[in-house]
Amino acid sequence: MLRFNARGPDGLLDGKAPGHRSRLSDAQRQALVDIVEQGPIPAIHGVVRWRLIDLAQWLHDEFGVSLDETIVSR
Repeated sequence: MLRFNARGPDGLLDGKAPGHRSRLSDAQRQALVDIVEQGPIPAIHGVVRWRLIDLAQWLHDEFGVSLDETIVSR
């Protein structure tokens, strides 16, 4: 009733739910993009190509953020 009174019939429509807050900040997300674009350095990272599990481990080592591989892929 309150939504209808405030916004008319459009107030009865449900809006999109905001969803979960991102676990990575914008700076962390940009750092992830940068490291993927640069590619791994085998002597430093211990891998010759990035896999999702490697990127999840890198995020944990760098920022202390624990993410599943499926979340990293998004």
